[in-house]
Amino acid sequence: MLRKHPFIIGQYYHVYNRGVDKRIIFNNKYDYERFLMLLHLSNSSKPFVIEQLLNLQNMEYVDIFKIDRGNILVSIGSWCLMPNHFHLLLREEVENGISQFMKKLATGYAMYFNLKNERSGSLFQGPFKSKYIGNDNYMRKLFSYIHLNPLEIKYPSWKENIKQDKINSKKFLSLYRYSSYLDYLGYERIEGNLINQNEFPKYFSNTKDFQDFVEGFTKINEDIII
Repeated sequence: MLRKHPFIIGQYYHVYNRGVDKRIIFNNKYDYERFLMLLHLSNSSKPFVIEQLLNLQNMEYVDIFKIDRGNILVSIGSWCLMPNHFHLLLREEVENGISQFMKKLATGYAMYFNLKNERSGSLFQGPFKSKYIGNDNYMRKLFSYIHLNPLEIKYPSWKENIKQDKINSKKFLSLYRYSSYLDYLGYERIEGNLINQNEFPKYFSNTKDFQDFVEGFTKINEDIII
């Protein structure tokens, strides 16, 4: 796939993909957790060992995040997993880092999913999509978009009116495990090891600033974001 932009060390990118034909790619918590394990393991200069991937189900979930990965390929600023797609905010750390990372991630998860569900063929809708984050305004909108994305589950029209039910929306986001929202709220959990906040712009100084920042948008134009 010929991309409209090169991946440059030190630059930021919105990376995303969805299931083929918009199919569900996360059926239960075990699927979500396997993808998160692979987010950690794929971010390594070390090659995948197939036997290690097949043996993941025999390891404790928290122990996966303690495996020494060596040098990382990318820094992750934020992430969100939805039933049929995912979003990542990435910073290229080494040459071809994002491409290597995404290839390992997609291959590892598709192998797991197909084996578990006795299926074959492509799981994702082609190669991963990416968009270069060329300015601070886009970075700000994207950061909010990724963390607000789970609202689509409860409020399908959330992009038109984010503040339609602010109290319940905030509660829903605080209970949703499969994004980095909780990590920026200061929750102590193993998934917090996935992100590297130091490599991304600082838009807030405490958890209240973070919540105010994310909830500050009243409407999001998805065409601009992706």
